[in-house]
Amino acid sequence: MDRYVAIHQEPNGPGDARTTAEQVLADEGLAGKWTGRVILVTGATSGLGMETARVLHKTGARIFITSRQQAKGDEIARIISSEDSSLAPVEAIEMPMDSFESIHKAASVFFAKSPALDILLLNAGVMAAPEGRTKDGFETHFGTNHLAHFLLFQLLKPALLQASKPESHSRVVVLSSGAHKSDGIHPENYNLEGEYNPYMAYAQSKTANIYMANELNRRYGSQGINGLSVHPGVIFETGIARHQGGADTLRENMAKERDDIRKWAKSIPQGAATSVYAAIAKALESKGGLYLEDCHVPKQEAPGAVTYHQGHAAHAYNQELEGKLWQDSLRMVNISDDKA
Repeated sequence: MDRYVAIHQEPNGPGDARTTAEQVLADEGLAGKWTGRVILVTGATSGLGMETARVLHKTGARIFITSRQQAKGDEIARIISSEDSSLAPVEAIEMPMDSFESIHKAASVFFAKSPALDILLLNAGVMAAPEGRTKDGFETHFGTNHLAHFLLFQLLKPALLQASKPESHSRVVVLSSGAHKSDGIHPENYNLEGEYNPYMAYAQSKTANIYMANELNRRYGSQGINGLSVHPGVIFETGIARHQGGADTLRENMAKERDDIRKWAKSIPQGAATSVYAAIAKALESKGGLYLEDCHVPKQEAPGAVTYHQGHAAHAYNQELEGKLWQDSLRMVNISDDKA
């Protein structure tokens, strides 16, 4: 698991020597080796999600992607599939993330196509959006980045359990962010009513992503489903920057706070590397409850330091809050019992 540590110590900007998703695939030797397995990637019509799905398609697994609009999902599915027509074609499922009804519908569509799911990669999300609510009344970031994915896991859990084997557990990979270090969860005010700040809201949702993976692993690891959370790094050229004026504006604003941010930034292929690593790495077999960055498990960040790279916050592991968020989330998505 430490093979990628050294190469990430001296970054030199996007496209430098740091690991890409395709390099992880090559290192694992899994090109064409996963025929028969099934992978679902949410939010895969652009940026990190699309690159993650594209590289995982090379394993030979049957790939499903989700998108806000069916036509866009079908287009991206065709693009990825066209890279190698000998592999199973990618399939798209429409799933707007701001509606529990759409999550239920998407899960039904998936089960009509496959009874089993080996890898669930929860990639979709929003960042620093204006204050708003999902169709079910939850703060946009919390409802979209956390609750929608939590509900999707609950609905697809039977497929994950069916695919799991003693020698190859199913995996749920949840995309978090180094931004979790800016704030934890607010159990008494998840909607941040009266105290809304877009970056606080994003940070809360990214902490919730980590907590979901940790608690998921605690509850289901022994049954063959492992949960992992991932920080992809700082990547400017993705659609998630749309609420910050686009990639260039976000880059300039972050550079004002940290003059070395351009050095630490990654390309999309580099940003997708840790997601792919979490999904396929042999070193992670039957392991979970881990926060990953740069294709390894980092240490806790030094006290007083708040960065978007190298290390997790002290609050990233908190069994009490992880359990509370899980129970609160069950109530919010209207599931009374999540026992397998």
